[in-house]
Amino acid sequence: MFKHNYIKDKNFLLYFFGVLVSGAGSRIYGFGISLYLLDLTGLATSMSTYISIWTFIVFIVSPVAATFTDRWQNKVRVLYLTDYGRGIVYTLIGIGVYYFDQQGNTDMVLVTIYSLLALIAVQTAFFSPASSALLPQVVHADELVSASSLFQMTRSIQNIIGLAFGAVLYVQFGIVILIFINAISFILSAFSEMFIRYDVAKNQDRLDATAYQEIEVNGNKTKHYAKQVFTDLKEATIYIFKEAKPIAAIVYIIVISLALVEPWFSIGVPYLIKEYLGFVQYTADYILATIKLAEAIGLISMSLIVAVIASKFTIHQLLKFGGAAYVVISTLYIILIRIYDVAIIEEQLFIILFISLNFIAGLVSASFNAPLNAAISRYIDPNKLGKVVTLMDSFGGILFPFAALIAGPIIDHFSVYYVGVAMVVGIIIMSIIIFNNKYIRELQ
Repeated sequence: MFKHNYIKDKNFLLYFFGVLVSGAGSRIYGFGISLYLLDLTGLATSMSTYISIWTFIVFIVSPVAATFTDRWQNKVRVLYLTDYGRGIVYTLIGIGVYYFDQQGNTDMVLVTIYSLLALIAVQTAFFSPASSALLPQVVHADELVSASSLFQMTRSIQNIIGLAFGAVLYVQFGIVILIFINAISFILSAFSEMFIRYDVAKNQDRLDATAYQEIEVNGNKTKHYAKQVFTDLKEATIYIFKEAKPIAAIVYIIVISLALVEPWFSIGVPYLIKEYLGFVQYTADYILATIKLAEAIGLISMSLIVAVIASKFTIHQLLKFGGAAYVVISTLYIILIRIYDVAIIEEQLFIILFISLNFIAGLVSASFNAPLNAAISRYIDPNKLGKVVTLMDSFGGILFPFAALIAGPIIDHFSVYYVGVAMVVGIIIMSIIIFNNKYIRELQ
């Protein structure tokens, strides 16, 4: 991995540093906010509401954002402006949460978090397609799998930093310090991104300069841009399902993952550890941090391996391994929780086994996500990458807010097991698609 040309490139390093710093801050805050909402309300619904607001806003704004960012040649400017903006908004969230918490006004604390979250989501909707489109402009096509694996490893490093500091800082100082750390991380990221400069993008032969030409608008601008958004989404949809059919199959996987699998990990597991299982010997916050830490370590370990061996296997081979392994792991999750719930095993053994299972899940995740991301970067026209990736996320975004809103009340009023079973079913369906879809089998 570290012998590749991109690792020596100044622009890539600045981009990498920005992603690393802001991602670490986001993981610190992201870990703390789920604990804080549970501590504040004791309900899974508070977490599902937070996640649903975020996803719904991103879903609504992303198509518009992708339309504009694909036409803006200076993707870097989008990155640092939105990072500065998010840093400012998180500062306002920190001030608001501190003030209303001191007043003991729980309702206004929630209003502050939920309302300003919408501003964060809007800026993220512009940041994401610009960031997706920038990577193939600073990394050559034949190094994208390795670069994707490195970024996956980076996300694991962010998780480790976030969990190590997030758990301790939250338990010792509360949520406000985590919010301000997140704000600072975005400002540092933006400062790094300001220095990314290049005259000629990588993969220049695949770029169409006319895509950046400004179009003269006659008449109602709002109507024109609305029509442009619709046209872009239509073109992206046609491109995915007619010209890039392997990517269409990946869309199905993403939709199933966000609708059935993700609610378990984002809502079910935190609720399970914090509220449901009722540990006696150990602190739930530290148990949750350790579980996620084990997964991050597994991800880093396998990411290093995948980066080295990626050229020896096809994308489809790596996806098949990941899909089959995920089916086994997801089933073991539910079995393990159940045998502890009915007191067949004791608390300490359950924690050891659950942490070990998450470490293995991290290993598998690295072998699955890196080739998935590489397929997206490699097989999509760079000029369409921003809006296509956004549309792919939007397909899942259609269902995920509703899935999250349904998952919260189901957990609160029925059982967390229903969400766990949905996760297992979702992974089985994803694996069936990977093994049987003829277009995914073509991924090299």
